[in-house]
Amino acid sequence: MKNKFTKFTIIAMLALASALVFQSCSDHDDNPQPEIAIKVGKDIALGNILTDGKGKTLYFSEKDVAGTSNCSGGCANVWPAFYQESLITGPGLDYSLFGTITRADGKKQNTYKGWPLYYFAQDAAPAETKGDNKNGFFAAKPDYSVFFGNTGSGRYLVDATGKTLYTFENDADDISNCNGGCATVWPSFFVEPPVVPSALSVTDFYKITRADAKLQITFKKDPLYFFSQDLVRGDAKGNAANAKFKVVIPN
Repeated sequence: MKNKFTKFTIIAMLALASALVFQSCSDHDDNPQPEIAIKVGKDIALGNILTDGKGKTLYFSEKDVAGTSNCSGGCANVWPAFYQESLITGPGLDYSLFGTITRADGKKQNTYKGWPLYYFAQDAAPAETKGDNKNGFFAAKPDYSVFFGNTGSGRYLVDATGKTLYTFENDADDISNCNGGCATVWPSFFVEPPVVPSALSVTDFYKITRADAKLQITFKKDPLYFFSQDLVRGDAKGNAANAKFKVVIPN
């Protein structure tokens, strides 16, 4: 009888322990996990684009080339700023490329590669991209290599981080004539493949090999350059420095 009682007691204790372990696991599984705030979505026409955690499209503005938001008042009603205090990024995104700015209205806004991020008020559902190529706003892509800047006198070409691009009037079609000391002051621009806003055609970009054996990208046969004294995004000091170099106006 004693042995039977002992055996029964052990079985009961094991059952109780199993129940406690199960309960503990259930409680752990029920703990909410941090939600992804920004991720990469796929659009049939545009390719990879940035969206919020629920799939709503995010946008860049060409007027924000200097890294500050130039959308306020009525503009901010149409293009609400995107901000998440705890910015959990999805797969394939480098957290270090995101930042936060304080807007002129005192509100905070997230940035990607220095570009402030926005919604478009007329995108009623996830995956809509009605704001792309509208009033200087374009769907934010994680891998733009060329974008637009616009400081009020019209759009021009910049790289993915807002650095101004230039052409040289002494160049020939798909041939750079900026070498030696010239190439030190005016470094060549190269990226592959070119990823561009929907208002540009990727077929207008071409890869050449320079006389110094370096690769360079051309736009409509004009080799593209940086200016070494453009120290921060939005700078466009090259026009004043040398009249033969011009910012690139896409036509």
